[in-house]
Amino acid sequence: MNKKIIIAAIVLAAVAAAGAAVFLLMYSFVLPNPAAEIYQDGKLIKSVSLSEDTEFIVECDSGYNKIKVEDGKICVEEADCPDKICVRQGKINGSVPIVCLPHRLEIRVVGGSNNVDA
Repeated sequence: MNKKIIIAAIVLAAVAAAGAAVFLLMYSFVLPNPAAEIYQDGKLIKSVSLSEDTEFIVECDSGYNKIKVEDGKICVEEADCPDKICVRQGKINGSVPIVCLPHRLEIRVVGGSNNVDA
């Protein structure tokens, strides 16, 4: 094999390994004191701890979302929106937010501290 091809393959493998390591670190990171912030129309309406199991309903002019916290995760258990994407998204504990566009609702999981150490 040509020496340039071997070097390029080694560099490509190193970059792929580094990318996979960053990906795994990001998704295995545990937030300290995890909580969920619930926003409606861009305004924070409620903050709940993920360490305590609970259920509650968030209502708006166009309907409702039944939100459930269980085993350190949060989900929209039931909603009367037409597409129900928020319900199908399932339980989250820090990855991507849950969004219900028809009800203008967003659920974000946050840690107890906003300080990020790179």
